[in-house]
Amino acid sequence: MIEKGTVVQLKSGGPEMTVKGESDYGWVCTWFLHSEVKEFTFVKEQLNVVR
Repeated sequence: MIEKGTVVQLKSGGPEMTVKGESDYGWVCTWFLHSEVKEFTFVKEQLNVVR
């Protein structure tokens, strides 16, 4: 189950991301790329729960 604070990863791979919250469009996820924080909204069908 995905909720705020869940660690997820795209089914296609990529970095582990932390779920920041839910929006009208899906789950808002944050992750680091080098020392920069990135944020994007993904639909639940794109995500796997890591922990």
